[in-house]
Amino acid sequence: MSEFIINDKEKLKKIIKATGISRSDLARRLEVSYKTVYRWLDKGISPHPAQSRDIDQLFKEYVDLREMVANLHKKVKDPVKILKTDKKIRYAFILEMTYNSNAIEGSRMTVEETELAFDGKKVRGKEMFEVLEAVNHRNALEFLLENIKPDFKIEKDYILKLHEIVMYNFNNKLPGKYRTGQVNLTNADKQLPSAQDVPLKMGTLLKNINNYGRDPIGKIAQDHYDFEAIHPFFDGNGRVGRLITITQLLSQGFAPAIITIDERYKYYMALGKADLGNYKNIVQMLCDSIIEGYKLITN
Repeated sequence: MSEFIINDKEKLKKIIKATGISRSDLARRLEVSYKTVYRWLDKGISPHPAQSRDIDQLFKEYVDLREMVANLHKKVKDPVKILKTDKKIRYAFILEMTYNSNAIEGSRMTVEETELAFDGKKVRGKEMFEVLEAVNHRNALEFLLENIKPDFKIEKDYILKLHEIVMYNFNNKLPGKYRTGQVNLTNADKQLPSAQDVPLKMGTLLKNINNYGRDPIGKIAQDHYDFEAIHPFFDGNGRVGRLITITQLLSQGFAPAIITIDERYKYYMALGKADLGNYKNIVQMLCDSIIEGYKLITN
C-alpha cells in the first residue's frame, strides 16, 4: 500500500500548487524555518513525525483528496472480492469498523473487548447492551458483505434490514422500522424532520441513492449527510448511515470508508458545516476515510 500513498514531499508540492503560496509562506504556516522546507523539498530530508502530521493536516485542508482516491480506485481492483475471499482482511475490516463505529456513538468497548464479544466470551466490566451492540454490528457487516456486489442497488428493505440487525434485541428502538416520534440531536440545535415526514424524505433519498454521476465520492458524501439529517430511526442512525456509505462505496469499486474514533470530532464538525451548506469537509472526511480503507484491504 505504501507505493500508493503519496509522501510528505509530494504533499508539500501539491499544497503549493493548490494554493499558490510561496515556500516562505508555507514555512510560516507550518511554523518551521524556510531552510527546513528547502531541505524537505530539495534535499530529501524527511520531516519529524509531528511535522509530518502538520503537513498532512494542511494537505487535507487545501488539496482535494478525490484525485488521490480516484488513483487508488484505478490501482486497487475489486475491493469486494478482497473482502469476500481474504478471511484475514475480512476479519480485520469487521473488527475495525465495529469498534470505531460503535465508539463514535459512545461505546466504551476496546478493540480487545470487541474481539471477546465476537468470540462469545465474557467481557468484564461492560454492560450486556454494549456487548450486544458489538455483536449486532458485526452481524450487520456480515449481512452487508454477503449481499454486496458491483453496482448493488440499495432499496428501502435493505436499509431497514441493516437497522433491524444493528438494533436486534433493542425492541424499544423499533428495529427495522422508521421512528414514530420526535428525536433530538445531542449538542446540536438542528431541527430534525417530524416522524410524519420521515417516509417521504427517505423516499426522496432512495429515489436517487443509486445514481452516482460523474462525482461518486461527492454524491456519496452528500447522501450520508442527507441520511443523517433525516435521522429516520429512534437510534442507530450513525451506524446504519455509515453502513449505507460502505455499501455505496463497495458497489462502485471503492474501498470501504473507515472513520476512526480519533476523527470523531472532525466528523461531527464536517456534518455541522454541511448543515450550513458547506460540503467540502464531509467530502474530504470521506476521502480520508476511504484511504484508510485502502490501507486496510491492501495490508
